Amino acid sequence: MKGSGRHTQSLNGTWQLAPGGEGIPTSGWTHSVPVPSLVDAASPDYSWRDHEYHWYRLKFTVDSSVERETALLRLEQAMYGTAVYLNGTRIGSDIACYTSQEYDVRRQIRYAEENELLVRVGQRKTLPPESAVGNDQERKEFVPGIWGDVELVCCGNPRIRLVQIIPQIASGIAEAKLWIENSSSSVVTVAVTARVVKKKSGSPASHPVQKAISVPAKGACVETLETHIDRPLLWSPERPFLYVLEASVKVEGVAVDYSRTTFGMREFSIKGGDFLFNGRKVRLRGGNIALHRFFADPDRGTLPWDMDWVKRVLIDIPREHNFNFFRSHLGQLYNRWYDIADEHGMLIQNEWPFWRTSGTKEQIRKEFTRWLQDNWNHPSIIIWDALNECSDDIVQREIVPEMKRLDPTRPWESVDIHEQHPYIYSLGPVLNEGRFGFTRGLSEIEHSSTPSMVNEFLWWWLNRDGNPTSLTQEVIERWLGKHHTKEDVIQWQSFLASELVELFRRMNVDAIQPFVYLSNKDGPTGDWFLGDIKELKPKPVMQALRNAFAPFGLSLELWDRHFFSGEKRTIRVFVFNDTQKTAKGTICWGVASSDDTWIWRNERKITVPPVDTLILPLDISIPVETGAFEIRAELNRDGERCAVSRKSAYVMDGLAMPPSLAGKQIAVLAQEREVMDFLLHHGVKAVNLRETDLRFCDALIVGEGMVQTRSYQPRLGAVTKFLQGGKSIVLLEPEYGITEKESFDAALGVELVIERREDADRGGYDSYLFAEDIDHPLWDGLSADHLKMFNGGYGGEVVSQHNVLPNVPYSVLARCGLHLAVSAVWECHVGAGRLIVSRLQLRGRLMRRDSEDGLFSRRADPVAQRYLLNLAAYASGIR
Repeated sequence: MKGSGRHTQSLNGTWQLAPGGEGIPTSGWTHSVPVPSLVDAASPDYSWRDHEYHWYRLKFTVDSSVERETALLRLEQAMYGTAVYLNGTRIGSDIACYTSQEYDVRRQIRYAEENELLVRVGQRKTLPPESAVGNDQERKEFVPGIWGDVELVCCGNPRIRLVQIIPQIASGIAEAKLWIENSSSSVVTVAVTARVVKKKSGSPASHPVQKAISVPAKGACVETLETHIDRPLLWSPERPFLYVLEASVKVEGVAVDYSRTTFGMREFSIKGGDFLFNGRKVRLRGGNIALHRFFADPDRGTLPWDMDWVKRVLIDIPREHNFNFFRSHLGQLYNRWYDIADEHGMLIQNEWPFWRTSGTKEQIRKEFTRWLQDNWNHPSIIIWDALNECSDDIVQREIVPEMKRLDPTRPWESVDIHEQHPYIYSLGPVLNEGRFGFTRGLSEIEHSSTPSMVNEFLWWWLNRDGNPTSLTQEVIERWLGKHHTKEDVIQWQSFLASELVELFRRMNVDAIQPFVYLSNKDGPTGDWFLGDIKELKPKPVMQALRNAFAPFGLSLELWDRHFFSGEKRTIRVFVFNDTQKTAKGTICWGVASSDDTWIWRNERKITVPPVDTLILPLDISIPVETGAFEIRAELNRDGERCAVSRKSAYVMDGLAMPPSLAGKQIAVLAQEREVMDFLLHHGVKAVNLRETDLRFCDALIVGEGMVQTRSYQPRLGAVTKFLQGGKSIVLLEPEYGITEKESFDAALGVELVIERREDADRGGYDSYLFAEDIDHPLWDGLSADHLKMFNGGYGGEVVSQHNVLPNVPYSVLARCGLHLAVSAVWECHVGAGRLIVSRLQLRGRLMRRDSEDGLFSRRADPVAQRYLLNLAAYASGIR
């Protein structure tokens, strides 16, 4: 029996590198490269894309004192497709790209002599069709290389091939499953011993447990040993206490193998609609790390393998900004990242790179099994995630259930929980109640029977210079208009992060992860750092998230932005306590001026139980003065501010009839009386079209959805003559009530084509409006900021999800939508007169009513009121 126990020798370091073909290079070892890293880290560099294969070479020696019966070469992670040669002999190959590979080299290894190890990696395109490499449509490069650790393991026989530890925190038992493998041709009886020690101190945490077992010839067995930890210290993000299971195998009293496995005593589970961590409800706050997209970053270098840099990006900066959770998006992390997460208490959702599946069922099963085996002892990993924005019956209904039997300690995303990607208030509308892309409606998310998870949102991506990425370009004008600055774009990212995180916290979403914390600076989604990525300078959005993610935090529930001078409101504030202890503090709320000074403020002491939300009504007095203000709530504890929630408030005084409307008679055709009553209330001489002669009117206003009705269509001749005589007709929201596509005449020779857009993945209704010329009479008394977020309606909806276009030339007065491609207000000439189409939803926003208490109830809106008076004045004054 040669030697005793196990010896592990790291083969990390500087290797030689040569580009080439499938065959072993005979020369050309002119490059060096760090292992682990990728081939683009070679020195000197070369055009790696021009070569299908890349050959690594390392010459090393192994001391004769460590000679054992078993010698194994382990490559933790290598891309894309691996072939291994040792001392001139091919010892095997593998197509796994993210999981460990193990090769038996006992016949090829030379002790006390120089060994030559060759490892060939290919390009992604050289992988066979059965590969489970996955897909990422937004990844720019797929750089090959040995990106995980490489080591030589020498041990006796039988050996411990695999260890799985299942913590049982209620009983204090660390259930250890050991796979014992025998490479000899005869049955071997061994004594297996296991004990637990504390990782940092090395002091014993359990008594040794021993069992004698017989391991079959050329086979393996799985044995379970239960080690009891007295008064176990549970692992948690707040206290990431680690243990080590020490296991040994002896034959006739001689140690032949030994292993140390780090683990934490913790449990993560689902109960109803909640995540439970160590039996207590937990809320997850964080982001996404797209490490494999970062691999394509031109500034990446060897940073992912620099453990000081990794600790800063994975632990220090997130902790400073109240993160406790990350999704490793579309691919495994380098394994040492998980070690650091274990040591410092960062929770991880581990996602396989399937944005659409690839490979055979057999290969997926094989690699998923290894995926779990490589990672199942990391306490930091709490969720397995098989798929991103796709579904697959084989994966979800066949393979994942098998994996759940292998590892019963973690839930699976897309089977036990379902991620949502609500790209609202950006690519989509402010809020969304129907299915939109890869998300359910907000009500479904809020009332989910399983834990709710929004692990992608915030479609507002900037590169490390603060400039918009390609995907952001298409949404900027929708929210900022044509005339915006770089600072506006950067500031909006912070505003949007605050608005949406606060929304999801008010909805009691269990896992909140805006996209994307770390990725490729030149990719379509950028990330949240500025300048040199080595320096890890966070963008302003991180400060916004720090506030919005405050474990003891708060949020005002307010979507309205327009207020009447001196009015009273009652709005709700949500106070969140995500900690496991009762939290006490003081809420301060009121109205502040544009220079950040309080106009008035109130205070109230509050107490919030652990992992709970307190909802309180707050009375708000709107200032008598007009102008731009801020409704604000702050949460303080022990004299320090924990969080603040801010909402813009534009205050307007009572409206007077524009002087130009004096003496004018406006005909109205509407189903409801709201427009008529509003005009009459403000002194405008408004008459019902059904009761007047149009010839004696100065303008005609046609209410929502009336133009296609029998009340209007039989009058086409009269209204056309009215227009041709130099008068104006205003059509308010002519698309109202139309669900598909319709066309009809607005005047003789002027056909309107109205079509509801599907907008299944982008677009939707609009809440922001942009005037082509803010000095136009339509916007008299209004500013550009006034035309954003009208009162009431779901998410301030003001222009519906329709296209409304005429068959004649027209001039646009206001726009909205992606690329500002939607004509919200336009006019066309008909003879000497004009037809004005206004798609702004004024219904419910003109007159005060008693039933305005609902969050999204339509409410009187001073901006909508001013706009209608301006519209009437403009229409009646055109000559």
